[in-house]
Amino acid sequence: MKTILITGATGFLGSALTARSLAEGHRVKALSRNDPAGHRVRAAVDTAARGFGFSLGAEPLSRLSVFQVDFQDLPGTLAPEVLGDVTHVWNVAAEMSYSLKKILPAVEQNVRATSMLYALAARRARRCERFYHVSTAYTAGFGVEQVRERPHVAPRVINAYQLSKWMAESNLLLHHPELGLPVTLFRPSVIIGHHDTGWSSGASFGLFFLAEALLLGKRRHAEHVQLDLKADSLLNLVCVDTVVRRALALLETRASREDREIFHCIGDELIPLAGALEPAWSALGLRAGFGPPRHAVDAELQRFLEKNKPFADTTWHFHADRLQAVLGEAYGPQPMTPQIAGRSLTHFLAHRLRELARAPVDPAPEAARTAAPGAP
Repeated sequence: MKTILITGATGFLGSALTARSLAEGHRVKALSRNDPAGHRVRAAVDTAARGFGFSLGAEPLSRLSVFQVDFQDLPGTLAPEVLGDVTHVWNVAAEMSYSLKKILPAVEQNVRATSMLYALAARRARRCERFYHVSTAYTAGFGVEQVRERPHVAPRVINAYQLSKWMAESNLLLHHPELGLPVTLFRPSVIIGHHDTGWSSGASFGLFFLAEALLLGKRRHAEHVQLDLKADSLLNLVCVDTVVRRALALLETRASREDREIFHCIGDELIPLAGALEPAWSALGLRAGFGPPRHAVDAELQRFLEKNKPFADTTWHFHADRLQAVLGEAYGPQPMTPQIAGRSLTHFLAHRLRELARAPVDPAPEAARTAAPGAP
């Protein structure tokens, strides 16, 4: 039995990783803020398990412990005994805003808290085998079509999320020689819902943010919307269950491991933007096209999508040779089709429509608060 320390267990990927870890017999210690009794973590993990198609009984849940910490003061709030028996750390928590006005909170969480946790694990978690840091494949920045599993030198980034994630990667690699704890940078591409159930947390990021724009058009009573995006740009989408499966497979793999590793966790087929979004506008009863705005609603959608447009319009070719080599057969290819994307979008839209039904005057989501398409 492994003892895994996980941050971000109330989030989409973190809750799924926690649920699957418990189901596979591991102990999980979740670090959380503003959750003294652990209710939010347990609720998120239970929801993720059901989204994956299984339930967690009393025995698996007894192996989940929640510890409240202040991520701005981990040395003062993370008790040394919590780390004593930890065998692996998965750092999933992140500040996902990419507004440059929020660069300081992004650096505080994504860089400083990550670095503090790594240092504490290296010094106090004597049984810890490795520190896994969830980053994003989009730290490659723009202008790089072929993206390899290696450090990025001076990438051209455009928002606080990209910048702070790149800084965190660089900081961990810089401090590894001093601290010695093996570190793995785990870079997913655009994470979508479960391959079979379509489950996601309902957060509007990545592909879901583009679907949110279509929902906004529906709420404005448009019958046809025009998205100012490139219909033929190619997206790399990966299902959350694939990300979790590969993440946990790394815990069981010892061959060909290095003290400093960088892995891309990606879909193994690209899908055109139009094909990925078609299930969303069909589900909403909309007609959609691509091109410059034609009327007021289109102009509103253009403003809404502005911060995500550079990502949606760019095709990256991510390579995952190193992860494939380390995992072997456990890697498992991740195909991508409009049907798979459609299950995720249908689930997401159903979740959002339920929210709107409870709060019919809820304003449109703020574009500046969402994460880049590569966000975990």
